[in-house]
Amino acid sequence: MNIQKTNKDITVKLTRQEKALKVKLHSFYLTHVKNEGIPTESLRKLYENQIKAIIRKAIEDSYFTGTDLIEKEVKQIDPRKIFFISGTDIQNIQDITEQMNNVFWTTTGKLHMREQEFVLTLDKELVRKRQFDTEAAYIAIAALMIFKGFNNSVISKTRQVVNQNVR
Repeated sequence: MNIQKTNKDITVKLTRQEKALKVKLHSFYLTHVKNEGIPTESLRKLYENQIKAIIRKAIEDSYFTGTDLIEKEVKQIDPRKIFFISGTDIQNIQDITEQMNNVFWTTTGKLHMREQEFVLTLDKELVRKRQFDTEAAYIAIAALMIFKGFNNSVISKTRQVVNQNVR
């Protein structure tokens, strides 16, 4: 196994997945949340299924990147090993999706509240507070989501291999 090449390949794949997810989440925010006058909870009710679908797809992609890595390495050692998507894998993807959906809406709520805050200037004028860098916020969220999916799959598949060896 060439660890350097494997690490580079995985980094490229995960970075591509992070960027795609960041673009989707940031675009969603700009289109559906920014400058809306309604609370985040109401926006969540309107758009949660749409966001969950985006997050779930990203989590699945990163999860399968991890699964492919473990499978490829193990099959070089023992080609007879059988890999499968288990009920545990499906539950893991669902759990991470739910958890990351909450992270998305919590972050979105904070950003949305910030946009609606005003400060009083020395001239007695009300002006909007400076905005946070929403793109940076979504870069961080996307990286967290992709990492969690990948990391969880590596742990899950490593356990599957260990359990197969024990039997």
